[in-house]
Amino acid sequence: MTKQAVIFDMDGVITDSEPLYNEAVNVVLAKEGLTLSDEDHRAIMGSSIRFTWRYVIDRLGLDGDVEDWTPAYDVAVAEVLSANAVPADGLYGLLAGIKERGLRIGLATSSRTNWTEAILKRLEVTDLFEAIATTDMVEAAKPAPDLYLLAAGKLGVDPERCLALEDTPRGIASAKAAGMTAVAVRTESTAGMDISAADYAIDRLTDFDFAWLAG
Repeated sequence: MTKQAVIFDMDGVITDSEPLYNEAVNVVLAKEGLTLSDEDHRAIMGSSIRFTWRYVIDRLGLDGDVEDWTPAYDVAVAEVLSANAVPADGLYGLLAGIKERGLRIGLATSSRTNWTEAILKRLEVTDLFEAIATTDMVEAAKPAPDLYLLAAGKLGVDPERCLALEDTPRGIASAKAAGMTAVAVRTESTAGMDISAADYAIDRLTDFDFAWLAG
């Protein structure tokens, strides 16, 4: 079935922002004299903000609830992303190649809308994404299919005619649950994670095979 759209995950796919989220968590925790380990960050990678902070609160025995910690985290993330996000190798070439073939381009991310806007502006690709679905816009985050279904709906494309680019098991499960073909992008941050549920896997965006769009 010929594909009509490519929907990108954001964190870890168009930019290696996962370490930046860990940095933002630690900016908040530094005020308490605490830090979140890289191993703990891997356990929450690709998850929702609520899941992240529920994990952090339980793991470190913090006082308060999720809502007590997320405002400071929201500010820290926006500042860190705006200053440090860089494009993934091959991003601009892949976006151009998809456009040249007449396909639609969307984004489905577990990040908040303001964080997404900060990254897209930093990378200067805002206008290239025709439809954006963020965690603020759905009831259930990845691995539920909601984000990908919303992005496909905004594009007006049947999910089965969409190809999704993902980097985490949660993201791959989300895309597959939506009925999409999933391409896993291996990154340093996700090394060793089980991406076997993906239909294809690549080491970098420059390895993307446009033949996948034909079937």
